[in-house]
Amino acid sequence: MTAAATAHTPVSERIYLALRQKIMRCEIVPGTTLDAASIASHYEVSKTPVRDAMQKLAADGLVMILPRSGYLVAPITFQAVHDILDMRAAIGPHAARQAARYATPAEIALLRQIVREYDAPLDIGAMQQVARRFHIAIARCSRNKRVVALSESLFDELERLLRFAIDFTVKTGEHSDEHTALVDAIEAGDGERAAAIEAAHIKHSREFLIERLMTLGYLSESEIRLGGAARSASE
Repeated sequence: MTAAATAHTPVSERIYLALRQKIMRCEIVPGTTLDAASIASHYEVSKTPVRDAMQKLAADGLVMILPRSGYLVAPITFQAVHDILDMRAAIGPHAARQAARYATPAEIALLRQIVREYDAPLDIGAMQQVARRFHIAIARCSRNKRVVALSESLFDELERLLRFAIDFTVKTGEHSDEHTALVDAIEAGDGERAAAIEAAHIKHSREFLIERLMTLGYLSESEIRLGGAARSASE
């Protein structure tokens, strides 16, 4: 945000954006308790804009309002992981299928340009941003603004999960054959193949993330089994 834009942005919005970025980057870790008075003192404002900012963060699902005791940064739970990845599994293949129907040559060229960025050595954080731009570009090809908005929101939440679970300074030379195959299917107008490639990619990502969270001790097998049983009972 430029200095001019900042000057015209309400104080509550500036606090909201600053805290949101820190939460999304796990600079404020999940499960942290926040106090309105301390935040107000840090930003040299009254509690009112802080409360307004926290209400917006609560609406985003990033904090929980604790009666008479402040705010809690939303913890990483099996249900949260499941909800985010379940939505990705629902939206991603649909966006890919629609992209195969509507993508223009210029949009195909943009997708291939983004994929080529994987050729450079990337740390995990940079790779995640490339992946975010790639999948949101596919969502835009779907010609559905709600799919785009949901995809942007989901990738924001995925970044938080990944930053919580993975060392973003780790270097990787991974190339994305899956992404190239996905663009090929979209360019060929093969919506079913594009959807299948995206579904498989999301499935592998889900397995990796859950395994990583279990390895770090943030999720247990019993929690996953109980969560799975609860979902089955409600279906």
